[in-house]
Amino acid sequence: MSDVALTVILTLLIIANIIGNCLVCFVIKTNQDMRTPINYLLVNLAISDITFAAFVAPNHVLKKLFTHPDGALGSNICKFLTSGNMAWVGAASSSVTLVVIAIERYYTVMCPIGSRRKLNKRVVKIIICGCWIFALALNSPMISVTTFDDESGDCKWDWPEQWMGVANETTWLVLLACIPLTIMTGLYSSVVHSLWFKRNDDQELAYRQKGVLRVRKRVTLSVITVSAIFGICWITGLLIYVLSYYDVHMFGEASYAISDTLFMFNSAVNPLVYSLLNDRFKRKIKAMFCSRCTSRVHTSSESASIELPKNPSRNNNTAAGYID
Repeated sequence: MSDVALTVILTLLIIANIIGNCLVCFVIKTNQDMRTPINYLLVNLAISDITFAAFVAPNHVLKKLFTHPDGALGSNICKFLTSGNMAWVGAASSSVTLVVIAIERYYTVMCPIGSRRKLNKRVVKIIICGCWIFALALNSPMISVTTFDDESGDCKWDWPEQWMGVANETTWLVLLACIPLTIMTGLYSSVVHSLWFKRNDDQELAYRQKGVLRVRKRVTLSVITVSAIFGICWITGLLIYVLSYYDVHMFGEASYAISDTLFMFNSAVNPLVYSLLNDRFKRKIKAMFCSRCTSRVHTSSESASIELPKNPSRNNNTAAGYID
């Protein structure tokens, strides 16, 4: 009964994940003003989450509907499809992308206007490629030891020694949960202090600057929320994976499914966070379903407050890096 319940929950989360993250990609792709470095990173995060959902489905849902091939064919299918290995490629890319987003937020908020450290589209493309190369490299040991077990009729990671499996899961816990969370906590602490608690001793901020600051706060709040949910789900899920190597029955037979459900919840909730905490995403999504809202999207007070002059001689012209 519990297995059926987990399968139903996972199925619903997978559907929500794919629909929600596809919506994020579509909104950014179809709106010119949304094509900024931070939003390109959010697209990569969405694609990473879609990848995770697409390859978790065969592992926990679809393979219950057919008889898995055995032998060499079965092992190859396990390596790249039914074991969920490729899902972890998306998961690793997601973790690295969240760290890059935290770094981008830090330099956007903390560094002077016109800083060379700010991301541009060319650098973002290089970073995104690096995320996926790193994710593939990190998953290559698991892919290499994945095989089909004739006795259990299921895929498994056939590590030569038990400590290798423990070492692999511990590496994941450290590289993709502990270290990213430490970095994100440090960077976002400085950003939050600067945006919400640091007093401005200069003259009162201009109206346009206040608009930029409001947008910065909303975008930063949304990515901090996404990062916090990531931390809770990933630390818990990866700990279950590590401890299960010592005693597979510690959390019951469904321990891996429970962990994957936590990871899937983290992936599925991200679009909801954007739509609730980011007014620009909210308006763009509404415009997709209600043609009457389209004009409001382009004439909103927020857009007006952050539209910059075309005169390149003005200092606040470089504030465009703050928009997202």
